Amino acid sequence: MKPTMQLRHDSSGVTLIEQLVALLLGTVVITSLYEFYRAELFRTISQEAKTSTLEDARGALDIIVRDLRNAGSWGTGSAPPERGGVDDPNSDADTDCNRVYAASGGMVHVQMDLNGNGSCADAEPRENIRYELTGPTSTCPGTTIIRRNGDCLVANVKTATTGKLFTYYDVTGADLGDSPSPMAIKRIWIAFAVQVKNPDPRVGGNMTSTLSTSIELRN
Repeated sequence: MKPTMQLRHDSSGVTLIEQLVALLLGTVVITSLYEFYRAELFRTISQEAKTSTLEDARGALDIIVRDLRNAGSWGTGSAPPERGGVDDPNSDADTDCNRVYAASGGMVHVQMDLNGNGSCADAEPRENIRYELTGPTSTCPGTTIIRRNGDCLVANVKTATTGKLFTYYDVTGADLGDSPSPMAIKRIWIAFAVQVKNPDPRVGGNMTSTLSTSIELRN
C-alpha cells in the first residue's frame, strides 16, 4: 500500500502589520516621485519664463544701444538748425540739434539727422529719441518701466539704484554724475534688471535677470 501524501496549507496569509508597512513604503516612494516630478516641472517652466523675459529685454537693450550709437549722426556733416518746437522739445534757447539734448540718471534724450534733410524731428527714421524710467501703465506692468518716446519698451524693470538707468563718463573716463553736461558725455553705461513672477507658488517672489552694456558715442 502506497503512503498517502498530505499537503499542508499556510492559512496565516499577510498580516495587517505587513500590509501597513507595504502601504507606507509605497506612499513614501510615490511621494518622492511626485516631488521630483514637480520640482523638475517647475524648474523647466521657470527657466522658460526667465529665458523669454530675458530675450525680450535683450531686444529692447539692442534698440537703446542702436539709438545711442546714432546720436549726433549728421547726414550733412554738421548739426542742422533746430526748427523751434518741432525738434526742440523744450522750445529753449538751443540753436542747433544736439547729440545729447538732455541727460540724467533716469533719462537720456538724443538727436540725430540720419537722412541729412536738415531736421532732427523726422519720425521715419526716428531722429529725436527720449528714453526714461517712469511708472507703469495699463498695458505696461511693474513698478518701473522704460519708455521710448512715451511708448513702453521694457516692463517690470528694477534698477540697482532707484531712479538710475544711465551712468555717464567723459573722454577721460571720469564719472559725470546724475546731472552731466550733455556736451561732456562720451560714454554711457546702461544697467537694469527685468523681473518675472516665479511660477512656483511654493517659492513665490520674482526671478530677476540683469542686463548691462556700455556705449561710446561716435561724435
